[in-house]
Amino acid sequence: MDFYRLLRIASFTINQALCSTALALLIALPAAFFCARRQFAGRRFLLSLSAVPFCMPALIIALGYVTFLGLNGGLNRTLILLFGFKEAPVKLLYSFAGLIIAQGFYNFPLIMKNVSDAWERLPANQAESARLLGAGEFRIFWTITIFQLLPSIASSSMLVFIYCFLSFILVLLFGGIGNSTLEVEIYKTARSTLEYKYLIGLALFESIILIIIITFYCLIEAKSAKRTKGLTDKIYIKREKIRGWKEILFFSLTIFVILLFFIAPLLGIIVNAFSSSRNGAVWPSLESFKRIIKIRAFWPSVKSTFLVGISSAFLSTVFAFIYSCFLRLKENKNPEKSFAVYKVIPMLPMAVSSVVLGVIITRLVGRGNPLHLVLLQAFLNWPLAFRIIYLNLSKISDDTINSALLISKNRIDLIVRIILPLSLKSLISSFGFTFSVSAGDTSLPLVLGIPKFNTLSLFTYGLASAYRFNEACASGLILGLICIITYSFATLQKKYHKN
Repeated sequence: MDFYRLLRIASFTINQALCSTALALLIALPAAFFCARRQFAGRRFLLSLSAVPFCMPALIIALGYVTFLGLNGGLNRTLILLFGFKEAPVKLLYSFAGLIIAQGFYNFPLIMKNVSDAWERLPANQAESARLLGAGEFRIFWTITIFQLLPSIASSSMLVFIYCFLSFILVLLFGGIGNSTLEVEIYKTARSTLEYKYLIGLALFESIILIIIITFYCLIEAKSAKRTKGLTDKIYIKREKIRGWKEILFFSLTIFVILLFFIAPLLGIIVNAFSSSRNGAVWPSLESFKRIIKIRAFWPSVKSTFLVGISSAFLSTVFAFIYSCFLRLKENKNPEKSFAVYKVIPMLPMAVSSVVLGVIITRLVGRGNPLHLVLLQAFLNWPLAFRIIYLNLSKISDDTINSALLISKNRIDLIVRIILPLSLKSLISSFGFTFSVSAGDTSLPLVLGIPKFNTLSLFTYGLASAYRFNEACASGLILGLICIITYSFATLQKKYHKN
C-alpha cells in the first residue's frame, strides 16, 4: 500500500471540503444577516433555497453547472455574444476552483437558514447596551453577535464539511485531472485494480477520519442545542428596510453572486431541457423529452426509482419509529438519565460512506442487486427519519405516556393506540424526506453496478456521460420534480403538524 499516495488523497479530500465550507460560509453569513435583520422582496424565496441541498440531487446540480459554466455553457455564450471573444473566456469548471464553486454554492443555503433562524432569536440587550456606549454596528458584530451565533455557525458548517468530505458525483465530474478524493479513489480502485490492501486502507482511513469529524459534530450540535434553548422563538426583533449606500451595495453584491452561481445554473437545467439547436440557433422545444421517452430504458428507470425509493423509505421510517419509541420509553422510565450513547447510535451510519458500503457488498457477493440497494439506502437514510420522528416523540409529555401506560395492556398497545396516532404526520414527513434522498441517489446504484437495472439518477448520469446534455437536463428535470414534490409534501406535513 502506497502510504504517501494515501496521505496525498486524504489531504486533498480535507482541503477541498475545508475550502468548499469556507466559500459556503462566505456567502451564507451575509445572506443570513439580510434574511434575519432586513425586510426585502424575495426574502422568503431566498430562505426556501435551504431545501435545495436536501431535495435536489447533486447530479442535477452538476448538470446545472455544466450547462451554465461549461465551455459551451450559457455564461460563455453570453460573454462571447456581448464582447466578441473568439473562445470561451471562463474555463474554471473542470478544476479545483470549479469543484469548490459547485460544492460551496450547493451547500451554502444550509448554513444560511440555520444561522438566520438563530440570528432572528438573539436577545437584543447586549447589542443595545453596546450602542448606548457608542459602539458601531461593525464592532458590535465582531465583539458580541458573532459569539452569540458561533454555535449555530459551527454546527451547520460542520455538517456542510461532512457533506463535502463525502462528495462523490461532483468530485467525479469536476475534480479535474489528477485530483481525487477518498470516495472517488475507493470507487476507481474497486473498479479498475486488484489492490485490495490499498482499497482496505482507503476505506479504514476514511472511516477513522469520519468518526473523528462526526464526534466533533455531535459535541458542537449538543452545545448549539443548549444555547438554542436559551433563545426565545416568540419575540423577534422587527426587521428594518435596507439602509445606506454601503448596505445596499453589499446586499446587491450578495444577491448578484447567488443569482450568478446558484440560481442561474438551476435555470440552465430548465432552459436546456426545453430547448434544441437548429441551424446553430437555440429554439424552445420539447424534443429532449420526446427523445428520452423513446429510449427503452427510460420507463423501467422511472419504475425502479419509485420501487426502490418507496421500499427504502418505508424501511427507514419503520426502523426509525421503532428505535424512537424504544428511546422515548426508556427516557420516560428513567427521566434523570441523558441516554447520550443511545442518541449517538443513529449517527453511526454517517461514519461509513455509501461508496464504501457499495464496494463491500460487491466484494462479498459480486455485483449487487436491487435488494442490496434498498437495504443499504435504508441503513444510510434511517438517521434522517429518526431525527424527524424522535423530535416529535420528545414533545409527548411524560404525564401523557404515564397516563396511557395505566390503561394500556402493554407497551406495544401503548405504541399502537397512543404514540402511533400522535406520530402519524412525522412518519409521513420522514417517509417523504427519505424517499427524496433515495430517489436522487446516484452513488450507490453506480457503485453496485446492478446488471440490467436503471434508476432515473443512473439514466441521467448515462446521458450526461454521453454528452447528451439536453436529454440529460430533461431527465434530470423529471427526477428533480419527483424529489421536490415529495420533499415539499414532507415539509408541509411537518409544518402542519407543528402548527
